Amino acid sequence: MNENPSVRGVEILIVEDSLTQSMKLQHILQRHEHHVTTTRDGIEALEAIAKKKPSLVITDINMPRMNGYELCQKIKDDPALTETPVILLTSLSDPKDILKGLECGADNFIVKPYDEEFLLSRIQYVLANQELRKQHAGQPVTEIFFAGHKYQLTSQRIHSIDLLLSTYETAVQKNLELSRAKELLEQQAEQLREKNAMMEAELDLARELQTAFLPRDYPKIPPGAPPPESALKFCHRYRTTTELGGDFFDILKISPTEAGVFICDVMGHGVRAALVTAIIRGLVEELETTAGADPTRFLCEINEGLCAVLKETATPLFASAFYGVIDVVSGTVRYANAGHPSPYHLRCATGAASDGARKVERLDPAEKKPGPALGVFENSAYATSRRALTAGDLLILFTDGLYEVEGENGVFYDQGKLVAAIARRSGEPAEALFDGLLEEVKAFSAIKDFDDDVCLVGVEVARIGG
Repeated sequence: MNENPSVRGVEILIVEDSLTQSMKLQHILQRHEHHVTTTRDGIEALEAIAKKKPSLVITDINMPRMNGYELCQKIKDDPALTETPVILLTSLSDPKDILKGLECGADNFIVKPYDEEFLLSRIQYVLANQELRKQHAGQPVTEIFFAGHKYQLTSQRIHSIDLLLSTYETAVQKNLELSRAKELLEQQAEQLREKNAMMEAELDLARELQTAFLPRDYPKIPPGAPPPESALKFCHRYRTTTELGGDFFDILKISPTEAGVFICDVMGHGVRAALVTAIIRGLVEELETTAGADPTRFLCEINEGLCAVLKETATPLFASAFYGVIDVVSGTVRYANAGHPSPYHLRCATGAASDGARKVERLDPAEKKPGPALGVFENSAYATSRRALTAGDLLILFTDGLYEVEGENGVFYDQGKLVAAIARRSGEPAEALFDGLLEEVKAFSAIKDFDDDVCLVGVEVARIGG
């Protein structure tokens, strides 16, 4: 047998100036077979009470014309209404709310936002204990001061205990809600950690695959020559600031006496840039045997292929690129540039291999403008240029992450500093030069690391001739 049967069919007056909140409360009460009247403020509520006395009043506190405290005081001061229980809807954000509730004679609190089950149990509790909360005339009044304000409280113990128990019950309820919310957050945090771990594992795998796409065995000129006897010697350094990089390079075997060097830098970072890099890599592999000997044709066809893919995307994407073909028989490099930083040519002053310093020059003069970046215009044109090479020369290709590094006080490591750093190391082998250069730039950086992906590719000309 249920010892606390739910109360139904009660005349309840709602006093709430928010239409949404009023309709929500009305809907809940009517679903549980209560008879509900709604009003918008204390004045309307008193008019409604004059027409029909309710069994219970549920009132918001902050309302125009007459607030909830004033309405409650009016009801409790009226001998004909004093036994009518009043529940205050409040945020209980201030201890003074409790004292004001005691002062005006409120019977209970319900904290907004409220749980439906908790709301109904509170109504049932108030109605079930109505006789214990009757107000008796002539009882003494106690004045207390709190936070600079004076409050007049009746000394009726049942009423005070009832309201304070209501406050305590609310605090317990809120604590339970916080505990449940904390538990839910912990569960969600654990799920998020698991998903992040899975994502990191997938990104690690993607990074390993991307790194695997980079050249491992450089071509030998002529084919089959032992590495120390190759006419061209290659090296590279590749660093990413995220799990996946937007920089890419490849070294192509064009003929027994020619090698192609391609480097590109995709706008942005992460997965999006890596996907575009993969597309470019596929295009490079496809064109290696058909257009690799002609830098103009090579970049034009990569651009057309990339534009065909990127035009289907909503976000603008592009890549800068440089492609050069080194011919050891003619002693030249022919190249084309698609919006990429000009490589540097470290020219051997004597024309022969030497440990002495080499002169640092831009492959393209500063006034010469490169062609458009890849993926921007479908019919872009890229002109092929030529430059003579001699034994002992070194070509350095790089992406802009190498020098676009912010140091202390907002000063950037520009190309002027880069040229000076290369010149100081121009007599060193390419690998030692690259390592020293990277360490110098990192030491200059305010964060002691690179802000962007970095790719460095070196081509040393060991000898010229067939």
